[in-house]
Amino acid sequence: MRKSKLEWAYNRLLSMSFREILHRFFNVIKVICEKKQILKSQNKIKLIKKINNYYFDNLDHIIDYYSSNKDLKNKLFINAQKILKHEVSIFSLKNFNLGDKIDWHKDYSSGKIYPKLFYSDVNLEMADVKYTWELNRFQHLFPLAQAYALSNEEKYASEILSQITDWIDENPYMTGVNWVSSLELSLRLISWSWCLFSLNQKQYKIPDDVQEKISTSIYQQTEFIFNHLSAYSSANDHLIGEAMGLTIIGTSFDFGNDSIRWQKKGMRILFEELDKQVFDDGLDKEQAFGYHCFVFNMFLTTFILLKKNNINIPNKYWLKLEKMADCIMNFSDNNLNLPDFGDGDDSFILKLDNCYDNGLPIQSVARFLLNTSSILFERSDFKGLTNVFLDEETLWLMDKNHINSYFSSPAVIPVRTSIYYPESGYVILKDKNIDAFVDVGSVGYLSIAAHGHSDALSFCLNFKGKKYLIDPGTFSYNSQQGWRNYFRSTKAHNTVDVDGQNQSQIGGSFMWMQKAETVVEDVVINEKFDYVRASHNGYLKQKIPVTHQRELLFMKDKFVLVIDRLKNKKSNSHKFCLHWHTDTNCFTELNSELNLYKITNQQDSIFVKTFGDTEIEQKIINGSENPILGWASKSFDSKSPSQTIEVTFTSSDSPTIVSVIYFNESLKSNYSDNKLKINDGEQIYDYNLRYFLDL
Repeated sequence: MRKSKLEWAYNRLLSMSFREILHRFFNVIKVICEKKQILKSQNKIKLIKKINNYYFDNLDHIIDYYSSNKDLKNKLFINAQKILKHEVSIFSLKNFNLGDKIDWHKDYSSGKIYPKLFYSDVNLEMADVKYTWELNRFQHLFPLAQAYALSNEEKYASEILSQITDWIDENPYMTGVNWVSSLELSLRLISWSWCLFSLNQKQYKIPDDVQEKISTSIYQQTEFIFNHLSAYSSANDHLIGEAMGLTIIGTSFDFGNDSIRWQKKGMRILFEELDKQVFDDGLDKEQAFGYHCFVFNMFLTTFILLKKNNINIPNKYWLKLEKMADCIMNFSDNNLNLPDFGDGDDSFILKLDNCYDNGLPIQSVARFLLNTSSILFERSDFKGLTNVFLDEETLWLMDKNHINSYFSSPAVIPVRTSIYYPESGYVILKDKNIDAFVDVGSVGYLSIAAHGHSDALSFCLNFKGKKYLIDPGTFSYNSQQGWRNYFRSTKAHNTVDVDGQNQSQIGGSFMWMQKAETVVEDVVINEKFDYVRASHNGYLKQKIPVTHQRELLFMKDKFVLVIDRLKNKKSNSHKFCLHWHTDTNCFTELNSELNLYKITNQQDSIFVKTFGDTEIEQKIINGSENPILGWASKSFDSKSPSQTIEVTFTSSDSPTIVSVIYFNESLKSNYSDNKLKINDGEQIYDYNLRYFLDL
């Protein structure tokens, strides 16, 4: 363990610039001073006043909506009753009872409790801090706030205030695990503000002493965020979330000049980071689609409140947000299935949707983002993907006129067309029934690429609105290092690994060292076919003299041809592994006579046949733990066995492996001496793969 920590520290130091090292050195001095001066900063703060222009300033249309959707209303109140009994769902803990007295320092998944030390002295590795922080985001209180707004029953308001004040008592200023991360403070304060404004909207009288206690804590936490912003190689989505907190609290509450100071700094950072962290094509630079949705959610939620308060946002930033919404639409199939590239930890801003007992699936978040964007940007194609189902988050964020316009506006199914994103490095292949994705981008954002995966040239495929060839997801962050490393490894993705190594070198749970660089050599998109050719140098960087080049030919409505060329620069023998990971809903079987894999999801099937110019071995692996292979994670801290096709071959030459993926079992294919013949019953396709680059 000691050696592991030293290796991490060394790798982390290598990833920093000289300026960042100086910054962190002076930050250590600042923390030492904070520890000595902590008692001087605990003065009581009196809130001057609240600003009235919050998200939901009129509840009439919301009450009417729930009155006409009684099942949804009943679900909301069922969830509120659970929270009254301290029953919550946190990742793998489903409908878990926290007990009469909530321990805000506890990791309820393991039972371990973080000590109440000065925040910088807390060892986050002693438990799974994700479980502790998730509870302390207070997003479980939203059903109480909604129930109170609809019913005016005091029990809901009392529980909200009871939990908030109990937290303040148990988490003194700068003390404990819940003061470590400014992002966590930001998300917590947004939850508190939402709940407090729901009480204010119904003229609930908060006792003066309670109001003073809460106001003091809001001030202290916001000021902490202001003075502890993420910087340099850590300035990713965390910095955006911190700026969101400063902006929303500075806009929502009036602490005099301090609110102005918070809001001004928060807005400046948000605008700067929208330029820095989001490509001009609209995709988030983390190279992780879950984080694309999370970052878009942060910007959208903040901008809506600013607009509500008539605060000017330059048009170029609205246009960037519209492009982020475009990405969600383009990467979705007709059932709102999104790819799982990179990390995803089920993080949200406002959990206002009561349709789901055990967390919000990414489809629910996508529906909210598209519904709200359809209103803000007047885009009928955004609405066309949501099945005209108004989610609760859009309902609570938009005013009555917006909601009326939503129901009166048309819904248009988006045009299904292939798209190349040259900046962010993705190619989307589409026809009537197929949504496929090719990753030709970088590992991730900034020097540590914290949320990226080792997935260069990976390929995923959906057919008829169902997932077939998948990115297996994330599963875990800090608590289970072996699993963390697997789910972001090369072998966990639909690409080729060499000698069991990753394309990029792991430096820590959120850090990559030697990173593969991908070069896009050619992209052709037209009505009849799409073609992609790209390569990466990841193995060369790790002294393995092999370059991986992948070509994909997508003949619309017919088949996908994947050609993997492993260019061995020396005569050393290497072991190559190609993996095809299938969704947990799929059943995969081998037709030995045809050497063909049939992958079935409900009533539909796709077919995969692999050829090589060297001898290959193929097998199906399902839920192996030694070695780890054949798993998928559809939500954080949850994993299930999934069938994985493993194709292995050993060669000292430069082998070529050809995979044909098709959608009609009658299609025939054979390969010999670099020549591939495909017969789909209507047409024969002859390819000489030696000259395939000239396509």
